[in-house]
Amino acid sequence: MKNQKDIFYLQMAYALAEKAVGWASPNPYVGAVLVKGDIIVGDGYHEKPGQPHAEVAALRKAGSLARNSTAYITLEPCVHWGKTPPCIDALLPAGLKRVVISDLDPNPLVYKKGVKRIREAGIEVSVGLLQEKNRRLNETYLKYITKKIPFVTAKAAVSLDGKIGTKKFSSRWISSPQTREYFHLLRGEYDALMIGVNTLIKDDPLLTIRHPNWKGKRLTRIILDSHLRFPLKARILSTLSQGKILVFTTKNAPIKKADALRRSGVEVIIFSSSRITLKKVISWLGLHEISSVLVEGGGRLLTSMFEEKLVDKVFVSISPKLIGGATAPSFLQGKGVDLIKDSLYLKRTHSFQIDEDIIMEGYF
Repeated sequence: MKNQKDIFYLQMAYALAEKAVGWASPNPYVGAVLVKGDIIVGDGYHEKPGQPHAEVAALRKAGSLARNSTAYITLEPCVHWGKTPPCIDALLPAGLKRVVISDLDPNPLVYKKGVKRIREAGIEVSVGLLQEKNRRLNETYLKYITKKIPFVTAKAAVSLDGKIGTKKFSSRWISSPQTREYFHLLRGEYDALMIGVNTLIKDDPLLTIRHPNWKGKRLTRIILDSHLRFPLKARILSTLSQGKILVFTTKNAPIKKADALRRSGVEVIIFSSSRITLKKVISWLGLHEISSVLVEGGGRLLTSMFEEKLVDKVFVSISPKLIGGATAPSFLQGKGVDLIKDSLYLKRTHSFQIDEDIIMEGYF
């Protein structure tokens, strides 16, 4: 009976934590519920960096009713100062009877330290219930906090024969309007979008989030552009109020073009090499607190990301169209493999349908 109640209240805490998706990054998505005599006396979630953490928000709602209550928390409470004080310093004086924590925080500054502090205070604590739920919810945070590089998702819309465009590079629109709306919704879950300069030149995209669920969400846009071919009249330059634009380039880039882009409000990062190294880009993003990236194209960039094993997750929408053409660009290009056993293989796959399109999701 106790375990069933714990699951019920932890599920409620997770429902709160899910509200933070796309907003609290690079922090984890955390929810908390305080229960006293089967009555919820407090609840909360960590909404955005710099705002109260879930435990603190729940304690503030509960006030004096927190005494002798049970706290249900989706992630181990922090024990260190960041933009806010340690959560543990608010929990311990609250007079809690019991704490149920779904999963440990892999952050080396926190790992097992929060649980230890609670036990040392003489409060009953249990850990591990619905652990997998946290690991899915916080998949971007788990990678970022342990490896200091962002979680990378590749996204593509393809025809039934695997094409991302025609032989004349036309790609509007392979997927249905409903699928495109879904991918706009997906964009909001990430810190940044990444494309190659060929996609910028060919499609002139805005790379903004236009789904009503993400009103006010700012998104960093990343362009990889070795020779700074970025058009100075690109539409994306009119969207700086909706998020930063980062352009990664090389020592071969014309200085005057770099200066012009900077005057337009673009941040230009120049590598000292003659080519852009994707691993260096990913490392730079991690150092600048970008914890998740959605790579949207084009085919060359996606292929390089796959070949260098920099992708964690894949979303592919497959539409019932046959494009054909030996020169039409494919989702995955490059040299390819000689044997099927050497293929890149997706695990933990999941598929669903939107209109006539099939969406395939999977992990490496």
